[in-house]
Amino acid sequence: MAAPAAQADPGPAVDPALALTPPMGFNNWNTTGCDINEQMIRDMADIFVSKGLKDVGYQYVNVDDCWADLTRDPATGRLRNHPTRFPSGMKALADYIHARGLKFGIYTSAGTLTCAKTMPGSLDHEEIDAQTFADWGVDYLKYDM
Repeated sequence: MAAPAAQADPGPAVDPALALTPPMGFNNWNTTGCDINEQMIRDMADIFVSKGLKDVGYQYVNVDDCWADLTRDPATGRLRNHPTRFPSGMKALADYIHARGLKFGIYTSAGTLTCAKTMPGSLDHEEIDAQTFADWGVDYLKYDM
């Protein structure tokens, strides 16, 4: 009688909660710094679709520092978009990106100011900032420590 064939070791189990690839996408900081605006981010979302980057896993279009106004809304304490760089607002930008099947990311800092010292950080405003980002439809948060 022949011995049964040896079974191949299936290897370690893959955790279904883990991503098969890292979050892939675009973040403007290293190329543009504070030289950023709404049209650039919209154009990047369009490029992801037209060049096929979305189809191979690039899904995040992230806005780094300098997107916000220099002060919070005095009535609500919420962050607000820079009026000339992002005139349509962050919710409209998120909606534009989502309409292309992509995800929207944004930046803030755990300090009183962001790293470029251009906008308020989230220190002592963490809860309202988290709610604001959720209200805008933010999918990814770069949170500078």
